Amino acid sequence: MNVNDVVGLFTERIPKNIEITNTSHGDGDFREALFVDLGNEKIVIKLSANGFTDEKHLVLWERIAEEYRDLGYYCPQYIRALDGTFPTVLYNGRSCTAWGEEFSKYRSAEELIRDRFSDTKLVKDGWYTFLEDAMIMDAKVASCHFDYTDLPSAYCMFEVFDPADECDETTEDARKWLAIAKTLPEKYSDRVERIWNSWLEARRELEKIYHKLPASVFQADINDTNVLLDEDGSFKGVYDFNIGGREVYINYIIRQAPYVSTADTYERLEEDDTFLKRVLHALDIAKKVYSFSDLEKKAAPLLYKCIRPLWWHASIELKEAGTDDGKIQKHLDAIEYEQTRDVDFFRHM
Repeated sequence: MNVNDVVGLFTERIPKNIEITNTSHGDGDFREALFVDLGNEKIVIKLSANGFTDEKHLVLWERIAEEYRDLGYYCPQYIRALDGTFPTVLYNGRSCTAWGEEFSKYRSAEELIRDRFSDTKLVKDGWYTFLEDAMIMDAKVASCHFDYTDLPSAYCMFEVFDPADECDETTEDARKWLAIAKTLPEKYSDRVERIWNSWLEARRELEKIYHKLPASVFQADINDTNVLLDEDGSFKGVYDFNIGGREVYINYIIRQAPYVSTADTYERLEEDDTFLKRVLHALDIAKKVYSFSDLEKKAAPLLYKCIRPLWWHASIELKEAGTDDGKIQKHLDAIEYEQTRDVDFFRHM
């Protein structure tokens, strides 16, 4: 199918113009968006070829958007093909799932920062100005305890989001670190084994309670590219639901908060306890509208010990240390500190 054929699946009107944007994430995750100008309105038609975009997920993401709108947040409407489906089409030599979306009434924070707020970056006191509203939205969704799907979000633990994955992302990150750590000189082997066993113990303890923890169904991607604001920078809603699904709320907070609080380099998260400060700040926001259970309070330190010490950047940092003993020692010290420190999560929950 060519571009016009794909558009013809969703509208009988002749487009005045079609702009194409490719946002693929490598060969195994093809994504393309068609911005279709129909004259008095615009629609967006998206095509994806990956392991987690199919009609079942599209029906789910359509439902998530509806639930968010019912809570008072703006989300563009999903648009089905004229035959009522989210069709699979042959496009650019790939079998792609296709769907349409209403052209957003609002712009993303990323666009507005570039066009209107380049001086402030929409940051005040070290946080995005829209962060609290976005996290309050998530907390309200968490309070609903939605259970209308068995499909997890990309943040899931003890299961996989993409069927092609061997394990959840947190475990994959830890395994990547271990593979590099095993190449260190023999003098580090006892320490590497101790770190790995400590990580495994935290994971085992977490697994005993994980599936009992409160969950809901989230959009699960509130970064600045997906948060929608009005022209004054006020929070209005979200779009892009393609990693959304069922998720344990406390896991979702700890996994996402460090990355969405403001736009920084990943190295910045290693400085001045920034990673933890952002997690605790997110908990402080959430508890304004959400009541954390005793089980969530018990799980928080275990989750932190699973996620933080061997997060994905740890393997990059260790690899970059090379054969520098000073850098290796500093890296291992930091990991063991995060594994053994006593964090007062209770005060923030």
